Formats: sequence, C-alpha cells, structure tokens
Amino acid sequence: MVVTLSVFVSIAAVGCGPGDKGGKSETASLGKPGENVLPCIDPKKEGTVVSLDTAVVVAMTVRNETKSAISLHWLDEGAGERVFYKDVEPGAEVIQDTFQDHCWIVVDKGGKALGIYKTGDKDCVVVIR
Repeated sequence: MVVTLSVFVSIAAVGCGPGDKGGKSETASLGKPGENVLPCIDPKKEGTVVSLDTAVVVAMTVRNETKSAISLHWLDEGAGERVFYKDVEPGAEVIQDTFQDHCWIVVDKGGKALGIYKTGDKDCVVVIR
C-alpha cells in the first residue's frame, strides 16, 4: 500500500519592524492569494547579506502600500553594497527583473532600511505597508 502525504504551509504574517520576531509589522504584509510573497530579512543584517551570482531569471514585484515613496536597492555580489535601482511611489507597484538568490533592500526616503528580501527560483512579491 502506498500512502501519499500532502503538506500545505500557510504563512500567517511576515514583517521586519523594530523588535519584530517574525510576526506582522508595519513594513511588510501578505500579498494576494497565490502570490509568492518573500519573507523579510531583518534590515540590521545589511552588510552581511550579499547577492549570489546565478543565472535563473525571476521577476520581483514591489508593491508600495504606504503613503510615502520608497526606494529599491540591489545588494551587490561583492560586499553587499547598495546599488540604487528605482523609486516606488505611494500606492504604486513596479516589476523588477532580477536573478535567483539576489538580495534587495527597501528603504524610506531618508535612507532607513525597511526590509531586506532574497529572491528564490520563481517570480515573487514584496509588499511594503
């Protein structure tokens, strides 16, 4: 007899707010049903997180649900330095082509890190709230 076990994982919330321990915060939230929402990496880890040199192309949608503009920066493959890519206006979303295992940091207009996100092997979404 063959038994098949299916496991379904539900993400309750993601976030990277001050003092966040993996629960919901003001800076990130769940996306729409079926979206591959990236978990947030603590922004305090900036400087220790770098992008890897990979060849798998993915699209990352960044959705800004705040009332202020945010900026999207790639963390380079060398020292994880910020490389500015684009601003995302309040209420807008942008699609950024990138690669698997690339790291991105979202910052407010003052340059304060709101969260770091590492892409996987499929298209993904980052929601900033």
